[in-house]
This record gives sequence, structure tokens and C-alpha cells, in this order.
Amino acid sequence: MMLKMTLQGGLIYLTLTLFLAAGVALRRGSRTVGRGFWFTGFVVAVMSVAWRGIHTGHPPMQNLFEFFLCMAAALWPLSQWSRWRNGLDTDLKDALLGAVILFPAGFVLGEEVRRLPPALQSPLFIPHVASYVAGYVLLARAALMALPLMRPSNAAARVRQTEAAVRQTAVSGFVLLTLGLLLGSIWGKICWGHYWQWDPKETWSLATWLVYAGYFHYRLKNGARAPRTLAALLWLGLLFVVLTLTWINVSRMFSGMHNYA
Repeated sequence: MMLKMTLQGGLIYLTLTLFLAAGVALRRGSRTVGRGFWFTGFVVAVMSVAWRGIHTGHPPMQNLFEFFLCMAAALWPLSQWSRWRNGLDTDLKDALLGAVILFPAGFVLGEEVRRLPPALQSPLFIPHVASYVAGYVLLARAALMALPLMRPSNAAARVRQTEAAVRQTAVSGFVLLTLGLLLGSIWGKICWGHYWQWDPKETWSLATWLVYAGYFHYRLKNGARAPRTLAALLWLGLLFVVLTLTWINVSRMFSGMHNYA
């Protein structure tokens, strides 16, 4: 574990503190205070992303450190969109998810500035990575929102509302995941001459997509009659997301053409 005694590190730790404070306040029922901390944390998270872009001179989406910064900054607007779209208050879960996402950026991953390699100097760089940033955040939120479905409940109306919210969030995340996969394929054709190379990162991204495709297939076939199974599939998908982002992305066991982390 390493501390970052820089402006970038200070912004990360301030965001972490605000997200955790929001979680504590919301957990204790102080909604106004909690949402104040939550929004302020979002503002600082945006400042952190902006400073990284200024400091590096390129869009801050090159490696895992920058990817996590962007994911944390995307959480608050997605949380507000979700509340407007389906009426569920997920501020507590989202604030704590933001803290979890920022922890490796603050204490594990290095912040060294790296030159943007030629393969990433493409108009597809931002839309491709941004699709995955928003898609992964939405799918992580869908898994967290599905947690109540894994417990027995007599409140059928509440279960239906939660199911609808989870489905809407998962659909949005899956669409973005699909878009990211397609843009990456086009980008691969432009850079390397092939739409698909069976690179480890490509393979695991496809495997993640297939897990979520399995979730929607099961849902179409069985409806919402088995909420626990549906919730379990979302958590399996989230496990694949975590593996793709971390172990596959940085492990030396899986060297490939996407070693930018």
C-alpha cells in the first residue's frame, strides 16, 4: 500500500473521505447531509479527472488508474439518472461503491504519467473507453441493486419495483458494453488489421458480455419468476468485470496487445 503525496493523491483521498462520509450519513438517516457529501464528492472526483487530464496532456483513460478515476466520477450522475428513471434511492450503495472503486487508485495503483502510445491516438479512444466506463459502473450498480432480491421478501410490490429498476440499469449497462465491444473491434481493424485477435483482454471482455447475454436470455425465457437466479447471474457478471479489469489487465500471465494498465 502506498500513499500519494501529490495534488492528485489529495483529490483522490478527499473524494474517498466525502464518499465515506456520505455513506455514514445516509446509513444514519441524514439524507440531506448525506446527499450533500455525495454531491461534493462527485465535484471533487470530476476535479481529480480534470487535473489528471491536464497533468498528462491526454484524455485520462489510458490505464487502470485513470479508468478508476473516471468510474468514480461517473457514479453520481448515473445515480441521479437512475432515481429519475425508476424511482429507487441508491445513494448509499452508490457512494460506498465509489469508495471501493477509488481505493485501488488511492493506495494500490501508481500515478506515474505515461506517454500515450500510438495505438491509443485515435478518435475511437474516448468513445470506446467511455462506453466501458459507464457500462461497467451501471452493471456494478445493477448487481448492488439486486441484493434485496436474494433475500426472501413478502413485499411483492417492492420486489417488482426493484426488479424493474435492476432490469433497466442492466439493459443500459449491457448496451454500453456492446457498444464498447463493437468500437474496440473496429479500432482493432484500423490499428492491427483484424477485427478480432483473441487477445486475453478481448477474450475476457467477450466472456463478460456472454455472461450478461446469458442473464437476459434467462430473463426472456423465465421472466422474473426466479429473482435470486437473476441476481446471482448479475453478480457472476460483476465477477467477470472485476477479473477483466484487474487480474487479466495487469497480470503478467496474460500478456497481449492491450497492456496499457
